Amino acid sequence: MIITKLEGLDKGKVKVYIDWEYHFLLYNKDIKVYKLVENEIITEAVYDDILKNTVLRRGKQKAISILKFMDRSEQELKLKLKQADYTDSVISMILDYIKSYHYIDDTRYAQIYIRTKKESKSLRQIQMELMNKGIQKSIIEEAFTDEYETEDSAIMKAISKKCKDLSSLSKEDKMKLAASLYRKGFRSESIKKHLNDFEDNY
Repeated sequence: MIITKLEGLDKGKVKVYIDWEYHFLLYNKDIKVYKLVENEIITEAVYDDILKNTVLRRGKQKAISILKFMDRSEQELKLKLKQADYTDSVISMILDYIKSYHYIDDTRYAQIYIRTKKESKSLRQIQMELMNKGIQKSIIEEAFTDEYETEDSAIMKAISKKCKDLSSLSKEDKMKLAASLYRKGFRSESIKKHLNDFEDNY
């Protein structure tokens, strides 16, 4: 294996290319410690040492640091690590380590997310947000079964923000309110339940 390029970046960072392919990010001090020089051979022993004792170690620390402040889905953590210039193969090893300690768990993430959002958002909104975070559909459906029994409380909260007394609303106002709820992602069946004399024409 030949070190074909050492690309210097800001803050003393260096991208290391081996056989013209990017492999990992190091610091200037690492380059000196491992005596890496462009167009020279890097032995498998040195490569493995760098990967295990420097790159992977820092990657694990980076992942734990990210999760320390906020729970993340697996896809979100992958993206953060990708932005930190870790390769897919290294990210895979980091995730294996993180998941072995249950630091990330998409099922748990979905359950907690639904639990904290269901009072203010519709099922459809929450479902789309979780899908955008890379949560599998089957996991979302299972989490909904456990955490999201009805949309009643979320609809009641949304209605109360717009109207204190439904009986005082005109038919036109109810139509506007229903349309607003529908745009937020609430199901028409649930809307009708709370606007019981609302006609099916929105």
